[in-house]
Parts: sequence; structure tokens; C-alpha cells
Amino acid sequence: MNLATLIVEGDEPALSKLRKALSLQTATSWKKGDVRRNGKNHSSAGFSATIADVRSPGELTRAVQTFLEQCKERGVSFTKSGVSAELSLGFTVGDSQQFVAGVQLSPSDLSLFAEHGLTLSLTAYPTSDDANVVRRAT
Repeated sequence: MNLATLIVEGDEPALSKLRKALSLQTATSWKKGDVRRNGKNHSSAGFSATIADVRSPGELTRAVQTFLEQCKERGVSFTKSGVSAELSLGFTVGDSQQFVAGVQLSPSDLSLFAEHGLTLSLTAYPTSDDANVVRRAT
């Protein structure tokens, strides 16, 4: 798994404009007051959208760079839109396909995160070859 997910929270009109500006397919969305998985209520409306679901960390890095360039080309600023936004990068590590993984972002990539008001979150998920075996009932 090498996944990039955009998570945005704010008021609905701003969220709608951002979805259109970036041509995003929403994976999940919620309204202010909706109950979260932990039982608490969402303090604002929001959505998540998959930016990349790719085979390798290198592909993930390139997808993130492409997304940042799209934001720049389309004049998207999450901060100026009055929303909070996080780009969450997740990858599995520990199996024979991807024992170690990482992304390499340049100083200019990182400055685009700041310029567009994006928080960066990195998470590694442990796995193993055994965990990836589909077990059949006997």
C-alpha cells in the first residue's frame, strides 16, 4: 500500500469550490455535527479524497508532486479558502514486496505544502508476508 489521502475541513461552500477546482472524487464526506467513529461529533464539515493509490513509494512521491503542481497551476490555497487541509501519506512496510519504504520530498516540494496551507502527515503501517496471505476455510 502506498496511499495519499487529502483530508479537508471547513464550511461547505469552500469545500465545494475546492472539490471543483481540483476535480476531486470524494471518498468520504461529513457534515458539521455528524458522529465520528470515536463517538464525538465533527466540529465542521469535511471530506477526504484519494490522491494516489500506487504500487511503489517512488510513484507515491511523483503523485504528490503532481498534486502540488496542480494546486499551484489552479491557484488553490487551502488557507486562503478558510479550510484546514492535510495530505496524509501512508505506506506498508515489512513484507517481501516492500520491506522498507519512504518518500523523498525536495525543499521546493515542502515549500509548496506551506504555500498552499497543507499539513503533511506520514504513517508507516507494519505488515508481513503472512498478513497478506488470503486464508481459505478448510
